[in-house]
Amino acid sequence: MTVQLRASCLFLLFLAGFVQTNSSLEKMDCYKDVKGTIYDYDAFPLNGKEHIQFKQYAGKHVLFVNVATYCGLTAQYPELNALQEELKPFGLVVLGFPCNQFGKQEPGENSEILPGLKYVRPGGGYVPNFQLFEKGDVNGETEQKVFTFLKQSCPHPSEIMGSIKHISWEPIMVHDIRWNFEKFLVGPDGVPVMRWFHRTPVSTVKSDILAYMKQFKTK
Repeated sequence: MTVQLRASCLFLLFLAGFVQTNSSLEKMDCYKDVKGTIYDYDAFPLNGKEHIQFKQYAGKHVLFVNVATYCGLTAQYPELNALQEELKPFGLVVLGFPCNQFGKQEPGENSEILPGLKYVRPGGGYVPNFQLFEKGDVNGETEQKVFTFLKQSCPHPSEIMGSIKHISWEPIMVHDIRWNFEKFLVGPDGVPVMRWFHRTPVSTVKSDILAYMKQFKTK
């Protein structure tokens, strides 16, 4: 009887682990019937100068990342630098969008973001080698339009919305970004290709991008 009970408990634990693992996938492919491209949108760079039209990235593979300075995942910043440097010869462009909607982890003004990265987190003189844009929302009524497009183009890798205490925007949509450092890859035709969960290692993102590039070249 004891053996049977122990076996039943182990089986239930296995099922619980299975459900938890599959509720948050690392990556999801975007929809095949996407209408429009990122070339219809633009954004202000962090230095506040003229709009950057995303159509200037035509022919490039573009990685959109919503970033934050005071997040547990801020350690991804140097990894994103390495990703930009290693894959730039293959046509990759990384774009970062600071956002304060998740845990209030980007609280400063635009002028405070680069000094925060350089001296606090990740610190050590860090300077991003990819384009950062002005701080803005990625969810809710005031979300940046390019993120409306990206989210509508790609299902979210996780079925879990997260704790209600961390949700400060309305309306809440099923494809909403869940946390800092989610990523969207857009192909050289301006159409979204894939989307990653925020906890997906940058090394995995890199492998996925390289696999896509290889597949793209064979088409």
